[in-house]
Amino acid sequence: MAKKKKAAKKKVGRKQLVEERIVRVAPSAVKVKVAKRKKKKAGKKLSGKCFVLMPFKEPFDTYYKLIIEPAVTKAGLKPQRGDSLFLPTPIMGDIWSMIQDAKVLVAEFTGKNPNVFYELGLGHAIGKPIVLISETMDDVPFDLQALRVILYNKDDPKWGEKLRTDIVAALKATVSEPVKAVPTMFRKKVKSQAPADSDLSVRLLSLERQVASLEKEGRGERMRKGRSISPSEARHILKRYMERGMSREFIVRRLDEEGAPSAWVQEQLDQAGYGG
Repeated sequence: MAKKKKAAKKKVGRKQLVEERIVRVAPSAVKVKVAKRKKKKAGKKLSGKCFVLMPFKEPFDTYYKLIIEPAVTKAGLKPQRGDSLFLPTPIMGDIWSMIQDAKVLVAEFTGKNPNVFYELGLGHAIGKPIVLISETMDDVPFDLQALRVILYNKDDPKWGEKLRTDIVAALKATVSEPVKAVPTMFRKKVKSQAPADSDLSVRLLSLERQVASLEKEGRGERMRKGRSISPSEARHILKRYMERGMSREFIVRRLDEEGAPSAWVQEQLDQAGYGG
């Protein structure tokens, strides 16, 4: 009887020791697992680019910053807009490159902006999946009204939050099944009908790209020295100087001091037909 009691005490003692060890080890083990999960989540990378087609003016600039850009990022994509880069090359070439590089596009129809419609046509022509949004169906061209369009109502106090949620859902669905997001008529691969470039044209294009690369390096150096300005800020200053009738030389010099490339400023002045 005494031996049985002694054996039982030993068994209980071992059980308590094991339980104590579990209690001591478990919390640290849980912390390690949680830390690993958090680290994995924090290290999540964006899976591709999303090019946004919309006007470059208010209130659309605010819509982009507060609604569309966060929605695109939340969907796991890198947002881009046509005015997001300073490049010495013609803007249409930059737009065309960004449309081709993007995994998916977002097009804002509100206001019937002709540039948006033109860029949308380029996207459809090469079979890009596109998420369409508009404040009203009246701004959607008749030929496109059969497609799914995300509508938003600014009379709703939570319209911005709802639109952001709808865009996130649409982008995730589009990325997961891109083929279904492209209308049937645009899924067929088409061969370019552009005339073949001569050897001289190809060489000139190569030189233009090299110059653009050097310009980009120069801008990067200026930014590292603390001289930088966003495209939207540069356009705002440019418009203000033009309204005041400042000379082209003055405008180019002042914006160059702020970090805007001279070639880009000259191009903007030419496009506006500004003589100064």
